[in-house]
Amino acid sequence: MNTNDKNELEARVHRTLRSLPNRRAPSGLEARVLAELTRRAALPWWRKSFAHWPSAFRFTFLALSVAAAALLVYGAITVGNSQGAHALSGGLSSGFGWFTLARDIVLAARDRVASLVASVPRVWLYGGAAVIAVSYAAIGALGAATYRALSVERSPS
Repeated sequence: MNTNDKNELEARVHRTLRSLPNRRAPSGLEARVLAELTRRAALPWWRKSFAHWPSAFRFTFLALSVAAAALLVYGAITVGNSQGAHALSGGLSSGFGWFTLARDIVLAARDRVASLVASVPRVWLYGGAAVIAVSYAAIGALGAATYRALSVERSPS
């Protein structure tokens, strides 16, 4: 498609769109929109988005949020290092022996797969990835060609 075709297409679309009649909005739409804008403008600052809050309140909120997060992290570390937590983890680990076994099986399988992949030459891995990518692109192209061949041809108006 050359530049003249593009310009002609653009002009044709522009003429077609200009020839369409203007659509009228529903009768109560303007009143509803203005009422909603008035309602939102009348909201107090704390009911609006964070960007509309006064600067002092935004800073205070952020400072309190950071302090609360720091307090939670400190509390979690303190509880995690306590003697009661160590005793509790010892009691729980005996009840979850199956979990330890499942973890060991998954780690062993991961190590086996890693050693298998390490034993395959890199050229084969790259070649396999290239074959998969080309196959994927070919299937996409075949689908697009099939769609184009079987879709109904639209006549230009």
